[in-house]
Amino acid sequence: MKHIGLIVLLLATALLTACEQKPYQPPVPHTEPDKSATKLFEPQREALDKAKGVEKTVEQASQEREEAAGKAPGY
Repeated sequence: MKHIGLIVLLLATALLTACEQKPYQPPVPHTEPDKSATKLFEPQREALDKAKGVEKTVEQASQEREEAAGKAPGY
């Protein structure tokens, strides 16, 4: 009989905790990104763009060398 009382007590506790209301959490408002945050990474973006420009210049010079070597007599 002791086991039945314990089982009933556990079931009642489980049912009461399952029906408990959760605290209300209001939705998070949508905010616009901070303009200073975009300025934060601006130097890195500029450096990346500069590096991409250098890469294009190097590739173009390499292609010009290959073309000049192909046109040179002896090949």
